[in-house]
Amino acid sequence: MMEFKSGIAEISDVYDYFLFDVWGVIHDGNVAYPGVVEAISFLRKRGKKICFLSNAPRRSSKVVAVLQKLGIAPDLYDFVLTSGEATFLDLQKNQKSGFKNFGKNYFYIGPQKDIDLLSGLDYIRVSKASEANVAITTGFDGEGSTLAEKLPQALEAKKNNLPMICVNPDLVVVKQDGREMICAGALAMEYEKIGGKVFYYGKPFPAVYKMVCEIFNYPEIKKILAVGDGMETDIKGASDFGIDSVLITGGILSNPLGIKYWQTADKNKLAVICDSYQIFPKFVISNLKL
Repeated sequence: MMEFKSGIAEISDVYDYFLFDVWGVIHDGNVAYPGVVEAISFLRKRGKKICFLSNAPRRSSKVVAVLQKLGIAPDLYDFVLTSGEATFLDLQKNQKSGFKNFGKNYFYIGPQKDIDLLSGLDYIRVSKASEANVAITTGFDGEGSTLAEKLPQALEAKKNNLPMICVNPDLVVVKQDGREMICAGALAMEYEKIGGKVFYYGKPFPAVYKMVCEIFNYPEIKKILAVGDGMETDIKGASDFGIDSVLITGGILSNPLGIKYWQTADKNKLAVICDSYQIFPKFVISNLKL
């Protein structure tokens, strides 16, 4: 049974470790949501351990810089782990093993801003899929992007039977005004539909949760709480790993629920959505606040 709460303070005493999603919980890509800094500061003052676990397809240091600009200083949390960082670390291991799992040449499908993901490693970005061993997708170019923008590259990769690495399993993210932006996960899903093989990094896959637990020195699972807005990533990932979760309804689900990010969701509408996914959070909050 989902429990509707007015804010994070109501459940803070039960947990010692908090895993926060970033886009849709902390900010909408441009500005922090009201009340976020106060909520995180409240938890920190009570000695809570905090991690930002993001499906951002870039190195963790870039998200640290974004959080800083939004008023979330490094002393308010323990660490950031992105799907981009998880990808980098795994491909670094692959390089050390002589490129055993993935070859050296990669065909990049994504925006210019994330093209430096593998900077510092010995991988080679090639312009033709026919010269590549693997395709790597980080997403789309801008707010108005559609699947058609990157589909020709995906088809070229499939034509050459390339495995695809998806650095962001999210399908969409949502702005505070309700506008949706397509993510790499949507392209990866399409790649699977046409028979392509995809390797995903990030939520909801267990490897990132294992990394978090390792960094936190293996805390009791029951003392960890995951907070996110994505049913298929944040909530499913936590559930599959045995972690309690808080669903923020004002992010990805705001349009299906017909609400603004700060408005309380209709319980019956939310129940229908959860039933359709067969995914159920332990707690529900409209947005991250006290």
